[in-house]
Amino acid sequence: MVPRSLRNRLVLGAAAVGIVFALLFGTVAAWRVSSAEDQAVHAALQTRIELARDEVAPDGSIRQDAGSPKTDLVQVIGPTGDVRSSSPALASAPPLVDVAAVYSAPGAVERRLSMQQPDIDLAVLAVPLALTGTAGSPAGAGALVVAVDAEGFNTATDQLLGLLLAGLGAVVVGMTALTWWLTGRALHSVTRLTEDAEKLSPHGLGTGLPVPHSDAELARLVEALNRMLGRLHRSHIAELTFAAGAGHRLRTPVAALRAEAELALAEPDQDQTRAALLRIVADADQLTSIVDRMLNRSRALESTAAPVLEVLSPAMRHWYRQAELSRVTLTVRSAAEIGHTRSCTELAEVVEPVVDNAIRHTPPGGAIDIDVLVDAAHGGSVLVRVSNTGEPIAPDMASRMFDAWVSSRDASVAGGLGLWLARETACDLGGNVTLVDDGPYPTTFQARLPLIGGE
Repeated sequence: MVPRSLRNRLVLGAAAVGIVFALLFGTVAAWRVSSAEDQAVHAALQTRIELARDEVAPDGSIRQDAGSPKTDLVQVIGPTGDVRSSSPALASAPPLVDVAAVYSAPGAVERRLSMQQPDIDLAVLAVPLALTGTAGSPAGAGALVVAVDAEGFNTATDQLLGLLLAGLGAVVVGMTALTWWLTGRALHSVTRLTEDAEKLSPHGLGTGLPVPHSDAELARLVEALNRMLGRLHRSHIAELTFAAGAGHRLRTPVAALRAEAELALAEPDQDQTRAALLRIVADADQLTSIVDRMLNRSRALESTAAPVLEVLSPAMRHWYRQAELSRVTLTVRSAAEIGHTRSCTELAEVVEPVVDNAIRHTPPGGAIDIDVLVDAAHGGSVLVRVSNTGEPIAPDMASRMFDAWVSSRDASVAGGLGLWLARETACDLGGNVTLVDDGPYPTTFQARLPLIGGE
């Protein structure tokens, strides 16, 4: 699915909010304007009805001296529903209300009329009126009707509603345009950041992306990205440096393998040839182990945790075979706290070089103890202590023991990477490999890795 533009979504959202606001505000405002108009008309009619009472005679006739502008639309309806008298403006008008409806209503009758003769829109108010009889007409109850021209009120109301509609429309358009402009300015920095990121090469990771100082939030994001790029750059440089060094140093043992193979081919003595081939196989195995560990280190962070006891079982069989061939005694002890559900990542890859180093440096008849413990003091980590008899490590060598390509063996046999790879892998996983001096034998290495799960 193609992602939608953030700018378009923000603008559409602002427009939707503006429209909803305009509808709600417009509805309330129109109701208020209409209510105000009704109140004004009602007040005008009440004023006129009071004035008209004074200008109507008891028999229903309008006095000749009546002439107030507020009583120019007056009509008196007799008990039979006929027009008994009216102001000049309504001389030809029929009865404006039904006299029976006036008396049946609980109060005054108020309504709007649109008349043709005369052509006028009226707001009408009718109240009961007691009349005396005249020649030929009975006495009784009639109705006094007053009216006002509603056209002016209607025109004013229509103008106000028109202005309100135009104003609300302008608000919606203005809000949409302002949102478009503001989001454009805000996302301009994002667009520039995207363009800069696309131009960034692997060699420019250390430089990072330019920090936009006009947007505080975006500046924080870019600074975080630059810190991440810096870490990637340092890791990239370290990997390149190591690969270059490894490639350079591996050329020496590979050349030595080739030389030994050529000598084996030229050796007429079968026993010497066999000994040379055994050395070639041993060095090839050592090179293969180093390459495998280098690959394991690159995959360590992507590996899943495996139960400690399941990992140790095949590893211990291998260690026992190596110890038997080297004629040393190997003992492996596992703490009960480990259980069957405790898991760890890359345990064998970290411990294997340490055990291999101990076997190679333990003289025949010596002993190696491997203890697998739970270190509660360090958040429940798994702790593997590998102690061996033999010559202790010299102080000058102890400080460089975990450096790459440092080995007590000759460089031509491709040594010096096992302990370095073990520590690097452990550190990548949040653990460590160290040389300690509190073991039962002269030399003790300790590997610590995070432990997952529990019983």
